[in-house]
Amino acid sequence: MQKKLLLLVNPVSGKSRVKTELLGILKVFSDADLDPTVYVTRRSGDATEQVVKVGKSYDVIVACGGDGTLNEVVAGALRIRFEGAIGFLPCGTTNDFANSLGIPKNLVKAAELIAEGEAKDLDFGSFNRLRTFIYVAAFGAFTEVSYKTDQKLKNMFGHAAYISEGIAHLTELRKYFVKVECDGEHYEGEYLFGAASNTLSLGGVMKLKAELVDMKDGYHEVLLVKNPKTAGDFAQLSTALLSGKFDNKSIQILRGKKIVFDCDEEIPWCVDGEFAGKFEHAEIHNLHKRLRVFY
Repeated sequence: MQKKLLLLVNPVSGKSRVKTELLGILKVFSDADLDPTVYVTRRSGDATEQVVKVGKSYDVIVACGGDGTLNEVVAGALRIRFEGAIGFLPCGTTNDFANSLGIPKNLVKAAELIAEGEAKDLDFGSFNRLRTFIYVAAFGAFTEVSYKTDQKLKNMFGHAAYISEGIAHLTELRKYFVKVECDGEHYEGEYLFGAASNTLSLGGVMKLKAELVDMKDGYHEVLLVKNPKTAGDFAQLSTALLSGKFDNKSIQILRGKKIVFDCDEEIPWCVDGEFAGKFEHAEIHNLHKRLRVFY
């Protein structure tokens, strides 16, 4: 029996590769007896609105764009308790989510994975019960880089745009005194960075080892980076973060189903590369195996 597929395309994501590869993608779906409907998003939040509006009429919903586009699709799917499967054609700048799951960067091959593969359960996250996220909620160092880097700059220079923008913000690093509760255990300190994540890659820069992360185990990894005391400590910390070897006294890694961050001032938060707002209190819950995804 032919299945109905909704393909939501962000036309400005990445280098807009989908414009030249769309026919090949549609052929893959049609050959697999999937009946595709294409919707080109017009603005931020449009993908979520479309999924909420028509999503239940489809068996498969596919996001074509960056992590932000997928975030919108997942948000809509969770809202309507979608029982079908989610696919992802990654054409963003960093594609942390796709890299973690091994989804091909070649869009036609990613389409073949959807057409020929089997969807599997996956965890997602809830941030302050206001919004959902696919792979990370974070505050502090470098979290502003993604949403402050101009889209044209991202398209022209790709991942290098994030690195150059991050270097430009090095002098602006600041620390926050934060109290953290992770599944009932309490921690506190002056942190440059904090994140609850379900990914092997953060911003395409920080890498977590595969043995640390299981994206369907019901837990988020919590990465806390304390403020280094000396210039030498800072240099060692930078090396540890970039190499993925987190055996550094300034780095703490936890795991939890419910994580709470409290600060005596409002902290800017970034969710899946997008600005989420400023909060003194942030509560994160793991949404265990809430959707099925092709990977």
